Amino acid sequence: MHCIARHFCILLLALIFSRHSSVAQCTVQTGPPPPVEAFISGIGNPGNPDKNWLVSTDSINYSPATIMTGLPDTYFKNYAWISFSTSGEHTGNKFFFYKKQFDLPCFNLCGKSYDLENSYCLTLSFFADNSIYEIYVNGVPQSGNLGNIHLPDPFNPPVQYESHSVVVQLCKNWKAGPNELVVQLASSATVAGIMVNSVQSPLPPPDAYNFVETICEGEQYIFGNQVLTQSGSYYRVVSGTGGCDSNIVLNLTVIPKPRLTVNQTICEGQSFLGYNKTGTYVDSFPSASDCDSVRTLHLTVQAKPVPDLGNQDALCIGDSIMLYPGPYLSYVWQDGSTLDHYSVKAPGLYGVTVTNSCGSGSNQILIKEGTCADYFPSAFTPNHDGLNDTFKILTHAQLQEYRLVIFNRYGQKVFETTNPAEGWDGTFKGKLQQSGVYVWKCSFKRQNSFSERKGTVTLIQ
Repeated sequence: MHCIARHFCILLLALIFSRHSSVAQCTVQTGPPPPVEAFISGIGNPGNPDKNWLVSTDSINYSPATIMTGLPDTYFKNYAWISFSTSGEHTGNKFFFYKKQFDLPCFNLCGKSYDLENSYCLTLSFFADNSIYEIYVNGVPQSGNLGNIHLPDPFNPPVQYESHSVVVQLCKNWKAGPNELVVQLASSATVAGIMVNSVQSPLPPPDAYNFVETICEGEQYIFGNQVLTQSGSYYRVVSGTGGCDSNIVLNLTVIPKPRLTVNQTICEGQSFLGYNKTGTYVDSFPSASDCDSVRTLHLTVQAKPVPDLGNQDALCIGDSIMLYPGPYLSYVWQDGSTLDHYSVKAPGLYGVTVTNSCGSGSNQILIKEGTCADYFPSAFTPNHDGLNDTFKILTHAQLQEYRLVIFNRYGQKVFETTNPAEGWDGTFKGKLQQSGVYVWKCSFKRQNSFSERKGTVTLIQ
């Protein structure tokens, strides 16, 4: 072999030697790496050796780790923790080393050498008592590649608990052939132990293909078997020919729809943006971002003033009637007063003119002298014809207190009320009672004077 330059020949020979030496170390030329299940702790029965991990107190003398027993519930998945003994009890601050040895083929299914970075990424979740101090891949510390170790006080971390995990992604310093993963545990008295678990949603490897997409609010983006509607980063593995997978990261942005809220009041007979009735209206319009903008209109249609002076048109001497026509901007009563109410103390004609933003309106009421004695009819006909359908006190007098009780001929109470406007409709428990004579008692107070009445009434069907 003739070389143009000596240093080029040396470089070429080094590459050839390196490739052949790497291949010679492999027991398998091409294939997948070990499954993540090969790294999970607690494989076996509690109190017996763990089938995946070795442990040492000096980083040299390793023996199979023991699956711990008797751990309290504060230890997440306490059946899968491992240590140098079943209890893991020790004194003082000490380091413990957990080792996992495994082989990688020469090349992955895409023909990429496992000697190269990112050709193999191992994502694991560690639970520790007290903390993970360092992780070594084939003797190389990985803390420089991980942002969550070292802790300031690894033997007594203030915010680490048995239910807290440390998730790591290891993508560097692997090699084709035999590999060694060592986890260094920092532990204070009295228990040392770790639990190694898989990660439900592992992080994508650093060399994953990244792409960006945008959708509008309310739209969907189909990413494999996922239906996405929110902004975020999403990862999936696309299976290729011959088991050569592709790692894809989607950075999705959901553009919110521009929103405008309008509160508007109009008068009866008018319209606003094409609407003329009270309600909430939502409309969509094209926008510059290709995502429709949304306008929400809260519309109130205000009627023209129609003051209501009520239907109480009779007054007894010593009583009063309060007239309130409703909520308006201004009020002018028949005597020129401008309050929002008027107190009537004598019979007569009363009127008011009110205004709001839609105009003005007027109304009048004639208050006459009422029937002020208390009168109870001797009979009633509850046949729903609008005439004498209920039995109650008949008076225009204003009563301060009131109680009416009615009994049948067996002394059973069939009706009771404290409202003078409420009368007995002849029913008891929803059923119309038989024709006949019923006994009633009534007590009431008027102008601070207490009265009692009693008598009988005939129900006529």
